[in-house]
Amino acid sequence: MAEVEQLSEELTTLKRVVQTSLHRGLLAKGVHEVCKAIESKQAKFVVLADDCTEDTYKKLIVALAKQFQIPVWKVEKGGLLGEWIGISKFLTKTKKIKSRKCSSVALKDFAIEVSENEKQFVEDKIKGL
Repeated sequence: MAEVEQLSEELTTLKRVVQTSLHRGLLAKGVHEVCKAIESKQAKFVVLADDCTEDTYKKLIVALAKQFQIPVWKVEKGGLLGEWIGISKFLTKTKKIKSRKCSSVALKDFAIEVSENEKQFVEDKIKGL
């Protein structure tokens, strides 16, 4: 039970950080933008979907991140990332019309709306990756 709460807290905090960074233009999304952010050392960390069907895509992102010493935070489903960055379509807040996946995003910097507690939580998490 505590493990489920821990996972939920992690995803909730990550979602808030990703969404606020997206609205401030501090998020790279998709393979091209993520690779650019990694190579230019702008990325603080990368979020990668485990259910990505392209193995070469995942290998490329992981290898680049490892080469430039950038942590990779893995989430189970790309549909979650798609919802977080707004590419999934919704009829209402709960009824989804079209689910679109996003396989990776890179956080360039924390938005000013992110609290110190959230920032510290994420930084502690990525140190352990």
